[in-house]
Amino acid sequence: MASDELDWAIFQMAVESVRSLSLSFNERAAEIAARSQATLVFDVRVYGDAQVQRVAAIRYRGERTGVVALDRQGLVTHHCMVNSTFSDLMAQLENWTSMPLAMQAKIDVTVHAGLFLGALRNAGHMLGG
Repeated sequence: MASDELDWAIFQMAVESVRSLSLSFNERAAEIAARSQATLVFDVRVYGDAQVQRVAAIRYRGERTGVVALDRQGLVTHHCMVNSTFSDLMAQLENWTSMPLAMQAKIDVTVHAGLFLGALRNAGHMLGG
């Protein structure tokens, strides 16, 4: 438990420390990962969502993953930390991110991003849809 709480505290501090920086969402997500000594596993655009335009996941040493989401106006970054319950949904997005751009262009992960965001909301981790 102490490791989970430490990961959460470090993740929160990293999110807060980059919130005011004048960076793109991708750069912020990468900076959060760097500051918390974790790994950015994906950063994807979310289409058709009323509140969120991007979502990224940052993996910590245990089975914990920090998730950050950018609102439609590009102003607010929402965040939460989840366990391996969401690993199947994240795997699709992580696999897509690791592909070369030519392959990414041929594969649509829009549905997977929406499912992941929906699962987070259903579990009470993100704002409503």
